[in-house]
Amino acid sequence: MRKHLRLLLVGVVGLLLGGIAFLIGNSLRAQWKQEAVQSALDLIPNVAQRLQDFHRIKTQDGRKVWEVAAREAQYLEDEDQITVTEPMVKLYLKDGRAVGLSGQQGVLLLSGRELREVDLTGGIEVQFTDYTVRTDRARYQRATDQISSPSPVEIEGRDLQLRGDRMEVDVSAQRLRLFRHVTMTLHPHPAPDESHARPAPQS
Repeated sequence: MRKHLRLLLVGVVGLLLGGIAFLIGNSLRAQWKQEAVQSALDLIPNVAQRLQDFHRIKTQDGRKVWEVAAREAQYLEDEDQITVTEPMVKLYLKDGRAVGLSGQQGVLLLSGRELREVDLTGGIEVQFTDYTVRTDRARYQRATDQISSPSPVEIEGRDLQLRGDRMEVDVSAQRLRLFRHVTMTLHPHPAPDESHARPAPQS
């Protein structure tokens, strides 16, 4: 009887030890797997980071200088560029007005926390004073404070429509220039009806 109890006890202890060894083995395998994944990530020089509802703003002396917003942004660690989806860039003039620049896709080039360059593609609109500029490619360079487009441009205003092969906008000077094959269409407003403007003759 004692021999059977001893064998049973040995069997139970063996099962317990086997279970403990199994749990320890699983724990060690999970730890090794995690360490292997982390080691693989450490070998990758640039890990992409994604941000939803991206927004950055630059202020100086209490006023806005520029503002950037996008539906999504992706950047690589240790690099100075950000890829953005549906970006909107606002460049603020000294009088508080803003020049707006939007597109479907874009790349922002940074120097530290400073905006150095914006390169946009697809369905671009530039809101410039009383005019709307449409094109497929546009670039803003902070050093020259200039927006340029190498693609055909269409400009619409209240009284006219302009077209050209390429464009340059001096933001600070609020000056826009079109180059090559420039055409203009005027849309004059109709003159007021003189019969309503004159007083009726008296008899």
